[in-house]
Amino acid sequence: MRADPSRRPWSTRLHHERATPRRRTPGCHPRGSMELITYSNITSTQDTARQIALEGHLLPFAVIAEKQSAGRGRRGKSWNSPQGGLWLTLALAVQSPETVRQSAMVAAHAVASVVVTETGVRTLVKWPNDLLVKRRKVCGILAETLVQSETTTLLLGIGLNVNNVITPDQLSHMTSLREELGRSVDVRHLCQNILDMVELDINLLILHGFDTFSPWMDANLALRDELVTVEFNDQRESGRVSGLSKTGALLLKNPDGSLTEVDAGSVYDW
Repeated sequence: MRADPSRRPWSTRLHHERATPRRRTPGCHPRGSMELITYSNITSTQDTARQIALEGHLLPFAVIAEKQSAGRGRRGKSWNSPQGGLWLTLALAVQSPETVRQSAMVAAHAVASVVVTETGVRTLVKWPNDLLVKRRKVCGILAETLVQSETTTLLLGIGLNVNNVITPDQLSHMTSLREELGRSVDVRHLCQNILDMVELDINLLILHGFDTFSPWMDANLALRDELVTVEFNDQRESGRVSGLSKTGALLLKNPDGSLTEVDAGSVYDW
């Protein structure tokens, strides 16, 4: 992999205890070791992490950018990623692609837990992958997989509005931690704690399943009892948000009182 002059030396500053990275060697880092690959400006941390993983880079690693010119969320939607936000993708080895659907919600738990501990700002989960503050989006999460011969890599993208400016036309539906607090937040410190918590939570998911997170998810679910529409593969299901199943599916209450279980999709019209 060619040297990139836009890379920033965050590794020693954020994780000085991390092992010295080795490149182009298949396998995994020792437990508790992660390389941080940082950039001042790239198109997408998700796409860059995918390419680095394809080149055989040791797992886990994280790609972090100060800015993205073509950040994206679920279903290819663009994600505005200016200076001041936290834009990263974490690449982890998982045993099964089935982990992916639940991993976005587990990552939401990790981010929400760190944010409330570090800043006092409480967020709620808009199923399956967004964090809201007072109905305004502050964080989006994108989970994808890369399946190679003997390895399934989870690519977990996180976009968190921290100190980036939210323009007046965005304020009705978006916010940032700075907007909520009236002060700046240390992005690097927040990044370190989020990476540590996400890695810990994904390992808990792999070892113990989603049951570990179900009570928290149910207690911190946004839009409860509200009428929403979920779209997936051009199909739509509407109903009132009732809660989550034990596997993380969204439960919608129908007019007759019955429940519809939705395994995948995006919530619109809320």
